[in-house]
Amino acid sequence: MDVSRIESINISPGGIPKVSIESIEVVETGLVGDGHDHAKHRTPLQAVSLLDAELLDALRVESTLPLVAGSLGENLTLRGVGVQRLGAGDRLHVGDEAGVVLEITRVRPPCYVLDALSPSFKRELWNRIGMYARVVRAGSIRTGDRVGIELLAADARPLVREPGGGCIDGASIARSILTTHGMPPLSSPDAAITSAGCPEEPGS
Repeated sequence: MDVSRIESINISPGGIPKVSIESIEVVETGLVGDGHDHAKHRTPLQAVSLLDAELLDALRVESTLPLVAGSLGENLTLRGVGVQRLGAGDRLHVGDEAGVVLEITRVRPPCYVLDALSPSFKRELWNRIGMYARVVRAGSIRTGDRVGIELLAADARPLVREPGGGCIDGASIARSILTTHGMPPLSSPDAAITSAGCPEEPGS
């Protein structure tokens, strides 16, 4: 039986690629020893970046680039989790009951550092490069740790800002990505896009 787990933990002083390590401490600001190149990344709402290993596998084939865990700057490469299916407010429980807890905050946009791989490839990564999460409970994590998923009720999902303006709930963002990849839909009902009540962009 497949188990949702951490496939790779990745850090760097700043920029890409991030290098895979066996274990690390997770604190409110992110992974200890990991750096951020851009001031807007230095916020607890973007403390940890997450990417599906399955999506990385697909991007490797599509792009023909030698992509490995950490190549796209993600902190955690997760297998069997379905990060792209999650919405803002959903939580990931890593390890045992007292382990690290992460909460999805927003879609991760492609950063300028990805130009080092290919500017044209970076443009293909909108809504295909994972999610950001905040740290709800700190602690230590290891490669291979199991990951449990706690879904937020559909009617409680907060709104997140979209690149084109306005905002949309996390579930609807995930649903559009699922359609693109032919994956099973979430069970919660769709939410409408709105231009009101949208949170401020982190760092703005």
